[in-house]
Amino acid sequence: MDRGCANPDDGDVATSTPLLLALIALLVIALVVVDRRRRGSSSGLQIAQIDRLREAELALANAVSTEAAAHQLAEHAIALLGAASATVIIEGIGDTVRVSAGEPTSVYGTGSRMRLLDDDGVPCGSIAVSARADGRGYTAQQEHMLDALAQRVSSTLHRLSLFTEIQVERRTLADVVGSSSDGIFSVGPDQVVRSWNPAMAAITGVSATMAVGHAVSSVFRVVDEEGRPVHGGGSEAEVALVRLDRSDAEWRWLTCSWSPLTEGGYVVVARDETERKQLQDDKDGWIAQVSHELRTPLTPIRGFLHTLQRRERQLSAPDRQRIYDVMLREEQRLENLVNGLLQATTMNAGHVAVDLQDVDWRTLVADQVDLYRRSDPDRSVLVVVEPGLERVVTDAALASGVVANLLSNALKYSPAGSPIEVRSALEGDDVVTTVTDCGPGVPKRDRERIFEKFTRLGDHLTRPQQGIGLGLYIARQAVEQLGGEIWCDARPGGGARFGFRLPVGDPAEVAPVPVAEVPVAAAPPRGPRRVLTAR
Repeated sequence: MDRGCANPDDGDVATSTPLLLALIALLVIALVVVDRRRRGSSSGLQIAQIDRLREAELALANAVSTEAAAHQLAEHAIALLGAASATVIIEGIGDTVRVSAGEPTSVYGTGSRMRLLDDDGVPCGSIAVSARADGRGYTAQQEHMLDALAQRVSSTLHRLSLFTEIQVERRTLADVVGSSSDGIFSVGPDQVVRSWNPAMAAITGVSATMAVGHAVSSVFRVVDEEGRPVHGGGSEAEVALVRLDRSDAEWRWLTCSWSPLTEGGYVVVARDETERKQLQDDKDGWIAQVSHELRTPLTPIRGFLHTLQRRERQLSAPDRQRIYDVMLREEQRLENLVNGLLQATTMNAGHVAVDLQDVDWRTLVADQVDLYRRSDPDRSVLVVVEPGLERVVTDAALASGVVANLLSNALKYSPAGSPIEVRSALEGDDVVTTVTDCGPGVPKRDRERIFEKFTRLGDHLTRPQQGIGLGLYIARQAVEQLGGEIWCDARPGGGARFGFRLPVGDPAEVAPVPVAEVPVAAAPPRGPRRVLTAR
């Protein structure tokens, strides 16, 4: 083929190609214009919907309560969907909330829509919208917007649920800490008190206002049993018995537990152990005191037994008799101590039976005074019983024990040869009896304490008087069993005056004993009754 020769068809092809390209370009331009026009005709509505949806999501995200979230959801659902009304129900997150907005039309009729709300997958309510106000049905796009609203409010409800749980836990923790009988406070990394519960204020005498925001060293100063300052907040929890020096000069003993906090600082739980430690100290003192008192009669008994064992044949009859007398006397002292402990235990357990009798009070007092006059003939005891006390309804054994214990106490603490005075008088419906001595007296601060069990004033190793401190305790228990009261005050001019008050009672309340049950011949003559005394 001759390449230089021209083909008559080549010109047609070259001419048709640009024309085809131009037609394609015009078609593309037309399609673009149509699409832009289509988009332009609907772009305003889409932008408004998107803006409104974003506004609804922002409002729901910022809701501070379930009720606020429900209001926002109902209002934005009506605005976005064109619904006539909307109802939102939220339950399971705090109180149940039901909110309605729009026209008073049913949200459960024809054309309505409903979506369930959930809290992290757990159903917690619903949103229902009525049919559209213009009568048209909901489009797919509007269905998607309703789904988006339900999803957004579900996220908000989950946040509010977590917040509600935190608030409930905080209130519960605050109630627990506030109602705890143990003192609880926390200290930050800067050693400043952050919290201070009411029990801590009661224990230390420092209010929360005075403690919170101040350095812990200025509001909680404690030392150990050796007096060394104690500081908590170590890397590990520590427990120690510490002593608190209160501003009112009262020592308080606390068991404190220091526990470090993760972010620094520590929390302290303080339990007031003052009473327990006092009881322990009293117990230790009582054991030492009882041991000393028991050893006192046991020592001569043991010594004389060894003497009899080794030298009985060398002793004369009078010497042996003196040894026997001493041993019997000390044995009686030992028996009185043991019986006193048993009697105190019985009274403390409330197992004392009260046997009311028609008692001649003058005779009852005289009998007890005579017993002590025999044991101490040189002692002057003045007895004054006013008329009108011939018939007192009471328990003779318990009442005699009270008089005996007060007499024993007066004889024990009064100087040798000093007088003792016993007086009984009728005051209203009560018989009041006082026993006054010339001893050292009882300090005012100790006048209530001396009626407690195992309480004696002074050092148990150096005091001259014997006893374990049960006489006045037994007397008080007996008086209370009889419905009366007992007290101690000062005697004018020095000494102590113990008194007790008992109701006289009505003789008619005492049931008469049939004569046939108590033959006259079998009735023993009434004489002085030996009543156990212990102190």
